[in-house]
Amino acid sequence: MAPPIFELNQIAQTRGVILGVALDKKDRVYACNPAQHCILRFNQSEESIYCNKVLNGIIDVPNYGCFDRNGNYYFSDSGDYWKPSGRLIRVNPEGIAESLIGGNWHVPNGLAISPTGGSVYMIESTAADILRIPISKDGLAGQPEIYAQLQGTVPDGLAFAANGNLYCSCYQPNRIYVISPDQNVELLIEDSTGEVLNQPTNIAFEPNETRLFYANLGGSHVGAFDVGEKGAPLFYPDI
Repeated sequence: MAPPIFELNQIAQTRGVILGVALDKKDRVYACNPAQHCILRFNQSEESIYCNKVLNGIIDVPNYGCFDRNGNYYFSDSGDYWKPSGRLIRVNPEGIAESLIGGNWHVPNGLAISPTGGSVYMIESTAADILRIPISKDGLAGQPEIYAQLQGTVPDGLAFAANGNLYCSCYQPNRIYVISPDQNVELLIEDSTGEVLNQPTNIAFEPNETRLFYANLGGSHVGAFDVGEKGAPLFYPDI
């Protein structure tokens, strides 16, 4: 069966740079905009600022965001590339933002909520690792722990499969890894020539299907391939 044909439609235009995006139940897009130091929310008819300040500090470099089942929006604030200063920030459904961990993390980047919703997984790009941050039922963040190390790489994007496998794309070199629930790290695909996989950043599963999509910063294109397992459903809150 031939893969479906996708159409490209522009739904909005905004100032500055757009990094990670997430959607709510109303199909509104939440976009990290490091140039404006804020999270924008927009649809086809309007644009607004969803978050531009934090209770315990300003927003520096918002990079990637995602929702949990309770409507909390988490985003990485990468901070300074050359020294550890990044944070993980949470915006509750009422719009109040607070720093959960941070001030001293190595370029926080891609995020993913575990399929069970009990942990946030966060990349540290310049430390070449993935952290697991437990989140209790009362919303408190537990002690971060290193879930996987990918030495010699610059990891960027994360996506969970329904069975708990965690996929990780690397901006350099051109690789995508898969980490099993028992924390075994396996190289899934590599493109040493950069012809198809070219500085991959964010990754996402096709809804209810087995294809993994990846954005290529170097190639300025979006690609996909079948990984043989379905992605974990994302959370789309009604806020």
